[in-house]
Amino acid sequence: MNRYHISTDTGFLVFLFIYHVSFSFLFTWYLGQYGGDAISYWALRTEAVDQPERWFSHWGTRSYFIQWLNYIPAYIIGLPMWLGNAGYSILSFLGYFLLYRKVREHIDIKDNPWLQYSLWLVFLMPNLHFWTSAIGKESLSFLGLVLFLKGLHLVRPGWVYLLGGIALSYMVRPMQGFILMGGLMAMIAFSKSLPGKIKAGVLMVTGAVALMMLRFILYITHIPFLHPEKILEFSASQFEFLDRYGANSAVPMGDYSWPLKIWTLFFRPFLGEWESIWYAAAALENSINLCLILGAVWLLRCSGWRKIPLFIGAGIAFGLLLTVVYALTLNNLGIIMRLKSFYMIFFQLLFVYALSFAASKKEAGLNR
Repeated sequence: MNRYHISTDTGFLVFLFIYHVSFSFLFTWYLGQYGGDAISYWALRTEAVDQPERWFSHWGTRSYFIQWLNYIPAYIIGLPMWLGNAGYSILSFLGYFLLYRKVREHIDIKDNPWLQYSLWLVFLMPNLHFWTSAIGKESLSFLGLVLFLKGLHLVRPGWVYLLGGIALSYMVRPMQGFILMGGLMAMIAFSKSLPGKIKAGVLMVTGAVALMMLRFILYITHIPFLHPEKILEFSASQFEFLDRYGANSAVPMGDYSWPLKIWTLFFRPFLGEWESIWYAAAALENSINLCLILGAVWLLRCSGWRKIPLFIGAGIAFGLLLTVVYALTLNNLGIIMRLKSFYMIFFQLLFVYALSFAASKKEAGLNR
């Protein structure tokens, strides 16, 4: 990478940091207008606990973990909420920084302005910035996923990132940690660098941890055992629970076919569903997502799929698995936009890689 591109990358990352943190102030204004979970997270009252004045009374997974993290800055120091949003924004920027560096290891934007502009477009898409610039789970979910993907190759110190990403993801949302643990097990199983006995031992340990994760997930979802009928019963109860809020953005996911569920999860609200400025912004980004995904499919055609970088492929696989989970549990477009925010960037990056692949293929053809 020459000096010009190092300077360009540095300049863009500085701009990206300022751009990203500015969303924390937008989100603070949003909370004042519409409310949100971040308020109760910062007040340590999302989950009721015995002896709330004690730090480790808040220890646990999901919302308990967020309250535990917020205890010192919010309860002990008494920082205002806007500083809490800014702090989470800075923390999630680490995910942006690591991901951008990883992308640039695989994609050379030299002498290709369209490739450079498409990369910048992906990293400036607002939905992820908005939801990861606030007190809450999305900031940590995004960082946990990026840490896991950075450590995928099991090379020191990669294993620290790998295990750290799984642990952070599990503490924030156990299902996400469980999916990443499954990814780790698959990677170990197909690894050619590990001796057979070591591989078997590691798989036994990771399998035992995955089983404990699964048992806890079944416990908190009140699913007695894994069976399609029990999962569908849980799905119906989850839809009924969300329906009680009477949100304007509710959709009848329980009545949709699977193709319509997938369309809703990926691309709604879409152009024409402009009930508010927030809907319009979401619809515009979803329409761009559709164009990027279709463009990636067209550019990669058959041969390019085999050469997708591992971290992009793994991020997409993670997103697809969560999409199945969301299809059975979410029926609110606002919640969908928030919960899909941290993995959609990998579908967007697929277009950037596809554009790079097409450019390199064209250049190779010209040099023959």
